[in-house]
Amino acid sequence: MSISKSVFGLLKGEKEVELYTITNKNGAYACLMTLGAGIQSLYIPDRDGNLGDVVLGFDEPDYYTNPDLGYQGLVVGRFANRIRDAKFILDGVEYHTPNNQGQWTLHSGGRFSFNIWQVEEATDNSVTFSFFSPDMEDGFPGNFKMKVKYTFDDDNVLRIEYSILSDKRTIANPTNHSYFNLSCDPSKTVEDHLLQINADRFTETDDDQLTTGEYGELKGTMMDFSSMHKIGDRINEPFRAIIDGIGYDNNYCLHNSQIGRLAQAAILADEVSGRKMEVWTDLPGIQLYCGGWLEKEGNPGKNSNGAVSYRRGAALETQFYPDSIHNPNFPFKLVEANEEFKTTTEFRFSTL
Repeated sequence: MSISKSVFGLLKGEKEVELYTITNKNGAYACLMTLGAGIQSLYIPDRDGNLGDVVLGFDEPDYYTNPDLGYQGLVVGRFANRIRDAKFILDGVEYHTPNNQGQWTLHSGGRFSFNIWQVEEATDNSVTFSFFSPDMEDGFPGNFKMKVKYTFDDDNVLRIEYSILSDKRTIANPTNHSYFNLSCDPSKTVEDHLLQINADRFTETDDDQLTTGEYGELKGTMMDFSSMHKIGDRINEPFRAIIDGIGYDNNYCLHNSQIGRLAQAAILADEVSGRKMEVWTDLPGIQLYCGGWLEKEGNPGKNSNGAVSYRRGAALETQFYPDSIHNPNFPFKLVEANEEFKTTTEFRFSTL
């Protein structure tokens, strides 16, 4: 194992963005950036041993901070996904969060994603980033510090460990927002990718894609990935939880509902290249999003890998269910004052 450090570029012409590259004995490597503690590139071998970049992204830092380009590869905090009406009540106090989309908060307004993180430690196979948010920033209680440790090993496993400390009771829902295209050819959609999600229920949503607090059954619907099949098989079928033309952007309720116990959540595979990725998490939900809100043309991308555009990647965001703070029947864990909160996600790569 080895690690190297370089300069990725300047954010808004001023702030230097560093890139840490971890290379394993197979030659596979992960490029991790201080901007949003993000995954900038992830080179994984196909069945013939040829390396390819399996995540979408950009060659310039500024593009990563445009929310219309989809939070490519970035860590999301304090609270990923949606908060209804851009407010919540905790211990009898009402808190107001950024109203950055519709009538709700999305990804807490993007502060954690669109800023430079500190590097706390780097070893031969890991990098630990940290970000501090003071009490009441963006309306959230608590002096709040999040650490994100990436470890990339010789088995082509990228492990993400989140650690949070707050001096007040508060909410958190961290995730990574990478979009995976295992063909390594973003000129192709992910509709031919095979997908399995270990869930038989999903969280019902209203016309604004906000959770209603109810659960829906997946069996027999176009959202059912309990057995592996192509993403594109039924993506355009009408269904109450799907916005026409957008496709999947939904939270799946995983079989593993025991918070803190690592279990397999999903499997994504590309038959042509043979690449396979397993997603493991100790959280109860995973959001499947296939980039349906991205523009179909005109977006930037990595020069060698094409544009970041409509359905070119599949995001599998491990999480608590969206808007859990408003739905007491959802599995959820608050961050208690001065008690470390931890969660782990793993992306395990192999071949078919």
